[in-house]
Amino acid sequence: MIAGKRFEFLRAANLAPKDISGRKANCRISAARLSFTILITAAIFFIDGCNSCQRPRLRLGAYFGAPVGIAYPDPEHLGRHGYTKWWSEKIGLVYTCKGGFVDIGHLRDSADRTSYCALITYENLLKEKTELSFQLLEPSRHIVTIEYPDSWHEQPNKEEIAHEIAIGLGQYLAYNTMVWHEIITWYGYKYTGVFSEYISAFSWEDIYSDVVGTHVAVKVLNNGGDNYDKKMTEFIYKELQSLDVQPISTAKKAEKLVKGKWFEGDIYPFVHLKKRNFDTGCDDGFVTPWLVPGICGNSQPLSYPVPNIDFLQKYGFSVKVEIEPKIMESHKILKLVYPDGDGKNIIPSEHFPIIMKYITEEEIKKFGREVNVPNL
Repeated sequence: MIAGKRFEFLRAANLAPKDISGRKANCRISAARLSFTILITAAIFFIDGCNSCQRPRLRLGAYFGAPVGIAYPDPEHLGRHGYTKWWSEKIGLVYTCKGGFVDIGHLRDSADRTSYCALITYENLLKEKTELSFQLLEPSRHIVTIEYPDSWHEQPNKEEIAHEIAIGLGQYLAYNTMVWHEIITWYGYKYTGVFSEYISAFSWEDIYSDVVGTHVAVKVLNNGGDNYDKKMTEFIYKELQSLDVQPISTAKKAEKLVKGKWFEGDIYPFVHLKKRNFDTGCDDGFVTPWLVPGICGNSQPLSYPVPNIDFLQKYGFSVKVEIEPKIMESHKILKLVYPDGDGKNIIPSEHFPIIMKYITEEEIKKFGREVNVPNL
């Protein structure tokens, strides 16, 4: 068996892709290019049409998933997590005293992306592949070049080391894909092909929910078990409890306080964000949540560390991670990081800080310095 028993519970959940080692494994989702009304209806029932790839599937956002206004699920009854099936899953926003608003859809998505990236990394490590690439919901392709230590061929604990590296690298790759999604939507990328997703790019809860999801996935992958969806359901609940999740009434109270100040509008895409959180951890290595003033008394925000690949030095590995944009908006981004026009791929470790600095400064120019501050 290629992956051994360490990731067997992921295989049982049908996460394993059919072809993960080469650039030819390219399964795309066909998005409905319909009117807004039809699009909303179709999206509710839409499932990733590329089951053979078993990539993380599409999940609707907190606005997109509700007929009118924001969806607020009961945090005590979020349903069973489903990597491939969504019938009982609940998405939407919950409010936590230590993490502010948490988008359950984003959390689930980033957790599944972490698991997916960990599995494909693990299988490639055991095959001693020097390059792997993958594509998720966006057209962009993520490329990983791996340099092995000289002793890897004779390593007696190869599976154990590959397991540890795969989880850490999977978390790093997944987080990069989530930040990249926010970046390209800020630049106007249209996943549906109908309207710009700039509307919701870097909303105040997105990146925090993403990084929380990657940490939940790491706990699940290190814990193992016989059922991925069951474990993910359990650990999502535990993580929200550790953040002091609040009932629906508190979440709605928090919304009333920020509506008109942090955002305007009720239904996507007729929503306008007046504030955006650009904290991706590029400065201090942590993502800090926005707490709504006046909710939960004097609670302090709980920051989460951003995934990194420093741990690879422990075993003598090194990797290079790149993103091949493959989107119409890429020329704007590439021009920013390659002013001389001498590059075509994004290197997250080098270019994300440059991009985030530019995006933040642009929003401040347009809307003032308060755009990036969680005040009322």
